[in-house]
Amino acid sequence: MFKGSIVALITPFSDGQVDEDALRKLVDWHVEQGTNGIVPCGTTGESPTLSHEEHGRVVEIVVKQAAGRVPIIAGAGSNNTAEAVALTQHAEAAGADAVLHVAGYYNRPNQEGLYQHFKALHDASDIPIMIHGTHDMDASVIGQLIDKFPQIEYVKEETSHGPKLRQYVKEFGDRITFFGPGLHYPAELEWGALGVMPSCCAPHAHARVFDLWQEGHHAESRREWNRMLPLVFWRWHTAAGEAGKHYLKHLGIFSTPYVRQQVALPGQHDGAQASFGNLRLDEVDIQEMLTILATMGEPPY
Repeated sequence: MFKGSIVALITPFSDGQVDEDALRKLVDWHVEQGTNGIVPCGTTGESPTLSHEEHGRVVEIVVKQAAGRVPIIAGAGSNNTAEAVALTQHAEAAGADAVLHVAGYYNRPNQEGLYQHFKALHDASDIPIMIHGTHDMDASVIGQLIDKFPQIEYVKEETSHGPKLRQYVKEFGDRITFFGPGLHYPAELEWGALGVMPSCCAPHAHARVFDLWQEGHHAESRREWNRMLPLVFWRWHTAAGEAGKHYLKHLGIFSTPYVRQQVALPGQHDGAQASFGNLRLDEVDIQEMLTILATMGEPPY
């Protein structure tokens, strides 16, 4: 069973390509920080902008670098069932411990469509499955999937910050493991989640919050969560993807905070990144991060 703080891994780039050395360094760093598991190629890992070859390569590198030290839950989700099956089979062949699958968020299938999608994923491999979000999925469908398909073992519920998670834990918690969205971390553990799936910021503190809670030190767990809340909210209230990369660049793990764009413009990478919407952080944002880190004390965060 997977539990604890399982990081949604950020994908590093250099010169517009996946930075494989930085990726290996990032995996080692997360293991050293006490992270309980790693999810490569989720949406936080910019999977929608990765080619199929890059996606597969990232999963392979992460599995090999982790070398069994922590479980790897490979992102394999797609709105296209056939593509999701192919990504699942590749993850299984690469040695991942489980796969993460989104419910169809773009084509918005009906309840029968969602059921058939996850049935196809289950029947195509022998690897455990985590459902990522249940945005339009009825509780009855979740119950059917759990009852009929034993490889569906986990749900990361993030469509609400309380009521739905508590409802699902009450109805299905004896048959499946739930992870919370992480914005109300200790409360989510109290409601019955067995972990969260944060991004890169403060992995040591995220792991410590869980460990303290499991040991029964609930007040101390909440204090640790409150200590890192400014950093968590800073990431969410700025350009979240790029914010995490600036944090990792500050720690010396990434060489650049480059976020790959939806539109691939010739020669635009790293410092020449195009500005689509409110993507680029300015010096005020960076200084705010440095101030927050200073108030948190010395690493590990």
